[in-house]
Amino acid sequence: MQTFSKHTYKKYCNELRNIHAPIADLHAQYGYPPYWKRENGFESLCKTIIEQQVSLASAKSSYERLKVFCGRIEPASFVHLTEEEFRANGITRQKGRYLKLLSETLMLEPDFFQQLEILDNHHAKEKLMTLKGIGHWTANVYLLVALNRLDLYPDFDVALINSISYEGFNGEKIDNEQAKTFIAQFSPWQSIACCYFYHAYIQRKKIVFVP
Repeated sequence: MQTFSKHTYKKYCNELRNIHAPIADLHAQYGYPPYWKRENGFESLCKTIIEQQVSLASAKSSYERLKVFCGRIEPASFVHLTEEEFRANGITRQKGRYLKLLSETLMLEPDFFQQLEILDNHHAKEKLMTLKGIGHWTANVYLLVALNRLDLYPDFDVALINSISYEGFNGEKIDNEQAKTFIAQFSPWQSIACCYFYHAYIQRKKIVFVP
């Protein structure tokens, strides 16, 4: 499977905007998207789980509180936490359960994240989705930001679909399949195209995102 890195990211951006007018237009308006990168590991997946269905600011606050409380974000820290301790740090009962189950899995399978690196997109996504609480959105965002897979469309991402609608369909309401079909034209660099649309959304909405 192909990936991108800090050193190749702008090269792919340039290749994409030189070939595709929609990306050239986005580049002219917003410039290069930032290179968003999280390390492939437990802490990054925990962040992504906490970000499910909440604002980035709220997720960041909960994550920082949990980190201060535990000292370190690692399976051994989470596996003994109670529901009340998670909730006291801004983590819902459901997400606390997901984080605890993830911790237990990692204690039994410490090479989980190394395995992801050698799997293709389909099988890496399948492996992530075997974990309780990880669906399409979480798995796809993780593949994009932590594993930097080059040719990926993150299904069911509301912000991404909103941005594609605004930038590519004059604001007309579209669904996931329409957005996915639109992004397919940018293969084998779909991930880079998605970064452009994420960047456009973040700039337009004046959102601060820190990986």
